[in-house]
Amino acid sequence: MNQQLHTPQPDLQAAEAAMRDVLRDPNSIAAPDGASLGRMLGHVVNMQEAVNSSPDSHANVAKRLGDFALTVTRMADRHPDAAPELSRLSETLLVASKRLRASLT
Repeated sequence: MNQQLHTPQPDLQAAEAAMRDVLRDPNSIAAPDGASLGRMLGHVVNMQEAVNSSPDSHANVAKRLGDFALTVTRMADRHPDAAPELSRLSETLLVASKRLRASLT
């Protein structure tokens, strides 16, 4: 199997773990944003499969991770009690996005 297909996996796993950490305390984030994070988590899990199965998906996954990072940054502004965890999650998503983009070149 092509080594490039495995390159983003640790970053996506880190993003999944960070998202699960934020979701562990359902009271820290209001319902609409908590539900959005839950949906994002499902997408991140699916992205791992997509990245492993097709290098053609890398650009789309990188873009979506960047979009998720921006959305999570906005959530941090609305949820000051969860802001540190959300900020770490946003940074993790952004790093995964950047590294995945870098693997395209």
